[in-house]
Amino acid sequence: MAVPVVPERLERAIIFLRGEEDGRVWLDALPDRIASYAGRWDLRLESIADSGAMSCCVYSVTADGTAAVLKIPVDQQSGTTEMAMLDRWSASGATPDILNADEDSGVFLMSRIVPGEIAWPVHGAGDSKQFGELLSRLNAPGLPGPPELKDLADIAWMRIDWARERFADERYAGAMERFGATTHLARAEQMLELLLSTGTEPHVLHADLQAKNILQGPGSWYTIDPLGAVGDINAEAGLWVAIQEGPVSIPDRLGELRAHPLLDENRLYAWTYVFAIAEYRSYLPASGDRMESFVKSVDPAEIMNRVQPSR
Repeated sequence: MAVPVVPERLERAIIFLRGEEDGRVWLDALPDRIASYAGRWDLRLESIADSGAMSCCVYSVTADGTAAVLKIPVDQQSGTTEMAMLDRWSASGATPDILNADEDSGVFLMSRIVPGEIAWPVHGAGDSKQFGELLSRLNAPGLPGPPELKDLADIAWMRIDWARERFADERYAGAMERFGATTHLARAEQMLELLLSTGTEPHVLHADLQAKNILQGPGSWYTIDPLGAVGDINAEAGLWVAIQEGPVSIPDRLGELRAHPLLDENRLYAWTYVFAIAEYRSYLPASGDRMESFVKSVDPAEIMNRVQPSR
């Protein structure tokens, strides 16, 4: 069976994140793994997506003509968690359907969202409405119980740790000094500690619901690639608000979402502040400049006062 060529961009990303030795071993085994599952599930292979970094998605077609995606995950645990999350949410029309799965390896086959382009939020208030509707579908009443998931605190502190490493990179020293990275990161840590210590009703979270993981579907948005966590739903929305390239500013996005019935205006603002710092990248100016403008306009003490529970 002819297996599509792995795009160079995906190959570089896998080697960068897995390391040269482990990345090469994983890539060398990939064609045989793809061919094996294509044969088992009677798939016609089309191409391999060039996005992603720790997994491989193969566009394919089933024997009955259904457009599908074969996913080879980074490992068994992440694959089984992802397929369980997608299967749970597909009942509400928020994610692809799981068509086939191998629980032993975490490899699975899902329906392909069409047209399937990334839903980059560049269309003003209409995008906030679409996001709000997606958030509601992900939290629809009566959904099946989730698999065992991490606490949101683990994911949030992981993002802070990644930011600390990135901010210390000598290649960006000048930009980080101008941004005030050390001071802002310390304030983000204080804000995060407050948010986690004043928790609200826990929700099942995607935990990486940023634009790159949201697709244009038939009439609405769909999501893929969940990390999975349990915690404050305002963090889910705060990440989406923070990681955008404009033209809508962060304050305007917050204004568009503050009336959503699942969200708390003050906690949404605070989580957005945390993520605007934790996800800041000076080498991505379209999003970075937007984050910097927001962070420097904020009085973190005022936000913390608004988040503090009433006594």
